[in-house]
Amino acid sequence: MAIVHSTAVLGRSIRDARRSLGLTQSELGVRAGVTQATVSNIERDVSPPSLDTVLRLLTVLRLELAVQPKPDQLLKAPWEHG
Repeated sequence: MAIVHSTAVLGRSIRDARRSLGLTQSELGVRAGVTQATVSNIERDVSPPSLDTVLRLLTVLRLELAVQPKPDQLLKAPWEHG
């Protein structure tokens, strides 16, 4: 599981998963309902993707999105977060 802390890491993760499935940017875009340019921009960290676009791409790539607290926040009670 890759921990994504930035859009640059997200883009690299999407690129790596796409390549491992043998898909071109165009093929991924068609399957996810986005343009090839959108896929390219995400992979190169040119523009931040919307959550909807990320979820579409992850679905095609057979990946899932998991949200978890930052490690430094794990030991604090909810009212202590700030």
